[in-house]
Amino acid sequence: MARVYRIGEAAKILNVKTSVLRFWESEFPQIRPKRTETGQRYYSEKDMHILQKIHTLLYQEGMTINGAKRVLKGSNEPLVDEITLPLEQNTLIPSGFPLEKSGSQYKETLHEIFCELKQLHTILNSNR
Repeated sequence: MARVYRIGEAAKILNVKTSVLRFWESEFPQIRPKRTETGQRYYSEKDMHILQKIHTLLYQEGMTINGAKRVLKGSNEPLVDEITLPLEQNTLIPSGFPLEKSGSQYKETLHEIFCELKQLHTILNSNR
């Protein structure tokens, strides 16, 4: 069975408020979480990959909502690879990532990459 994420879990993974996710749902037709009888949202892994793409476009690439809409609408490449690994422990693991490492080693490696990217981002922004 595929993993599903409640809105609070999805918000925590993406480091945004739940209200941001609800807003994105209203702006991006690609995001359609399943709902329980009580109205609780459950995001699929596909939804999470789309949310991650939106997050990257808005927060890292500095696009507007309309710009991100155009990218997602006009993109010929699939938003989710045909072969993806499940999201585990609030960490996005790209497809093709070597499987001989343990989950904690992946998390450590991804954290190191994230820190390096933050440093690069700071350097690039200070040169503007």
